Amino acid sequence: MSGFSLCIAEKPSVAKDIARVIGAGSRRDGYYEGNGYLVTWAVGHLVGLAEPEKYGFVPQREMYGEARDKAYAELPLIPEEFQLVVLDATKDQYRIVKELMNRPDVELVIDCGDMGAEGHILQWFIREMAGCEKPVKRFCATSMTDEAIRAAMEKLRPIEDFENIIRGEFCKKKADWMLGMSLSRVESLKYRAGINVGRVQSPTLYFVVKRYIDATNFKVTDYYTMTAELNGGFSVFWSKDSDGRVLDKAVIDAAASEITNHGQGTVTRLETKKAGTDRPQLYDITELQRDANRKYGVSAAVTLAAAQSLYETHKVLSYPRTDSRYITSDLQPYMPGRVKAIGSLPKYKEVAGRLLADGLNLDKRIVDDAKVTDHHALIPTEKIEGFDPAGLIPTPEEAKKGVTAEGLNHILDLILCRVLVAFSKPYYYEQTNITVAFPNRLSFTASGRKPLSLGWRSVQDALLGKEGSDEDDPAAGAGQLFPNLSEGQTVAVRQCITVPKATTPPKLHTEATLLTAMENAGATIEGGAILKGKGIGTQATRAEIIKKLFDTGVVEAVKKGKTTYLQPTPKGISVIRVLPEELYSPKITADWETMIAGIAAGKSSEAAFMSRFTTFIRAKTEEVKKTDTGVVFKKEKEVFGVCPWCGSPVYSYQKKNEKGKPVSTGFYCSESCDFRLNCDDQTFMIRLGRKLTEKEAARLIAKKAIILDCKSRGSDKKYRGEFSFKERISGGKRYCNVQCDVVAGKKS
Repeated sequence: MSGFSLCIAEKPSVAKDIARVIGAGSRRDGYYEGNGYLVTWAVGHLVGLAEPEKYGFVPQREMYGEARDKAYAELPLIPEEFQLVVLDATKDQYRIVKELMNRPDVELVIDCGDMGAEGHILQWFIREMAGCEKPVKRFCATSMTDEAIRAAMEKLRPIEDFENIIRGEFCKKKADWMLGMSLSRVESLKYRAGINVGRVQSPTLYFVVKRYIDATNFKVTDYYTMTAELNGGFSVFWSKDSDGRVLDKAVIDAAASEITNHGQGTVTRLETKKAGTDRPQLYDITELQRDANRKYGVSAAVTLAAAQSLYETHKVLSYPRTDSRYITSDLQPYMPGRVKAIGSLPKYKEVAGRLLADGLNLDKRIVDDAKVTDHHALIPTEKIEGFDPAGLIPTPEEAKKGVTAEGLNHILDLILCRVLVAFSKPYYYEQTNITVAFPNRLSFTASGRKPLSLGWRSVQDALLGKEGSDEDDPAAGAGQLFPNLSEGQTVAVRQCITVPKATTPPKLHTEATLLTAMENAGATIEGGAILKGKGIGTQATRAEIIKKLFDTGVVEAVKKGKTTYLQPTPKGISVIRVLPEELYSPKITADWETMIAGIAAGKSSEAAFMSRFTTFIRAKTEEVKKTDTGVVFKKEKEVFGVCPWCGSPVYSYQKKNEKGKPVSTGFYCSESCDFRLNCDDQTFMIRLGRKLTEKEAARLIAKKAIILDCKSRGSDKKYRGEFSFKERISGGKRYCNVQCDVVAGKKS
């Protein structure tokens, strides 16, 4: 019997599809087997870069305690050689994958990870950690239809074709690690505050801060325009002259009165032409998050979780973490059936039937193999046939992420409506633009549209209601119907009125507009062309980045009417103030992407990238250490009490474990004082059998001593112990120790 080929997919659902198509029908523990194949999977990330302590650096959990000075001095963190580690949360599945990979009867490993750079590196991490020496081929499919899977299996590519991409992505991973670890630590230690620095997170915070500052500092300017109402039931508008806005109301009042008194004007331009607007494209995850936030106020993270539920739990949606708004040609023949399936749901029956009768508009705006990399656009699966939306109930785990039954219905509705709209014909109309001149040499303009064929607009209006657009804005004159006019014709003026206006400040970001800012981050920076179509972050990570801004207390939600806006907290503004400008500019991503693209193309070396970046990170770390910004993180440094040694304020901090989760509370004084108190001090743990509570710590700091019930070792006997502080001098440094003395007859 010949050996097996081992397929390693990114996730269980993909492995299941591949196994079914290639005949690996027997389910085993963590894999499928059959027809000469073994098919297994990763569960998110199985392997990642090691934490700082693996290289001998101070662990995260210790850097705010007695090891603070050492942690500060060793920055930046630049490992001589990066190490990989198996992630604890997925170690069981890693063990299965490794055992399969090293089985003697496995002759070939087939990398079935995502086709994007992230997919390549995650699979490479697994092979490196497992010590894989077997031949490797690459499975290259952009969709998971049976035909696409068969075609990819028939055309496996050498893994060597992707080596440069993997090298480039590994450089990016290492650079992100050094940037995040080094700059987050140096800022946090210097300012005694939890400050997160990241290549994507910091620019995203800057977008929120800048918009807030622009809005706060905005000076409102009053100005005036005119509207002339003409016989025939239409109006023309004047907004400004060659000098810009008119600020003097008396000037506009006089001009309006003059036009009214004269009573007529002349049509100097009349232009009518046929035009059209094409329909919106299919959703990628970012566009879906934008619309869900705009229409329903749902956060990007909750939208992603809901889409993931529709994909994994209910199986009515294609893979959600996609950056493409196109489908591949192999999916095209299935689309009439998919529309018919959507029509099996009552809300969509009439529109779907009409669409099928007219023929689906599946042009290059919808179908383009070149525009699909990892995954195609969001479309429903065949399981939408006869699906009952009443069954959209989130699991307990999904509910913890904010997913609700109503939210699931909203997200599914948006996707189904968008498919029907995207498959519709363009909207055609007749556009008329006119100019009317008056004797006082002022010219007014107006435009209007006469629908010829509503196309996608009728579908959208039927399913979602009128969404509103410029053509529906009376102030802009759009949507007007003009009487029969001709150039040179005289028109009568019913009245000309002054219209007061005022400049408005920029609105604070919503999650929808922030997603757009992230997507378009390269538009205004030098060398930003590399980010066109990509922006900063990825469709899979942007929601988590925005969520982290809330979780770390640098951004908060402010509701105004029905809209929820994002506003920086004082801490968020301070973070941007203390960061070197390069660290919150999207330019750092643009520069990296340019160099990474060079590595992927075989034109640049990994060594050159890492050398340049190491120089950068050393310079920025040193700049932070030397720069006196004068910023104090007051929110972070709320006074807990007064130091019993020097009388200065005492602040609290959270001690964290290896995973960054808080495990205990500690207290410290100023940099010039060595006072420290940890609630999990060994003296408390031995004498009390537990940590000191924060309330008890407050009393101890305030009174310099506290009496508590203690437990005797090896028995149930209790005794009273008085805890106090004791100085210890070692190596010329002053340390704060906790001591406990047995007392009798005293009360705490």
